[in-house]
Amino acid sequence: MQSATPNINRNALLGLAHLAAKQLGWDEDFRRAQQLSCTGKSSCKTMTDGELLDWCWRLKRLGAQIGIPHPPRKGGKSWDRPTERQLAQIEQLALQFGWLDGLEDKRLIAFIIRTTKVDDVRFLLRWQVTDIISGLRRWQNQLIKQGEKQQWKQFKASCEASE
Repeated sequence: MQSATPNINRNALLGLAHLAAKQLGWDEDFRRAQQLSCTGKSSCKTMTDGELLDWCWRLKRLGAQIGIPHPPRKGGKSWDRPTERQLAQIEQLALQFGWLDGLEDKRLIAFIIRTTKVDDVRFLLRWQVTDIISGLRRWQNQLIKQGEKQQWKQFKASCEASE
């Protein structure tokens, strides 16, 4: 795997990820399901170094007592991570739908899960964010067209009623 974060001891992170899952009382099937929903990958070996580091920090936040030898990554710094502009576009589109909680809005998260199968914005890749933006725009255009059709029907009905 390509290293998005320099000097990562990949083997140590792999061991920590498995140790943390055991500390949390997860069996292998549950751990794989959680990894799949968060990172889009069911195996730690197929994760990039950055994804593996993010996964370890997520496990630590869930209560695992592990010492991670690297600080958490910041989003948008690597070529495969979403840019700030992309995340801002998602937030803006969400606001246009009336979803006021930004990237944490439950309706937006449900759309993201349905679109990308990833349940946390921090684990999205750039191409997945592009899919989300495109999907939100298509949905918005569909709603606009439905609204125009309804307005036309109302206009047509009002013209017929005035005759």
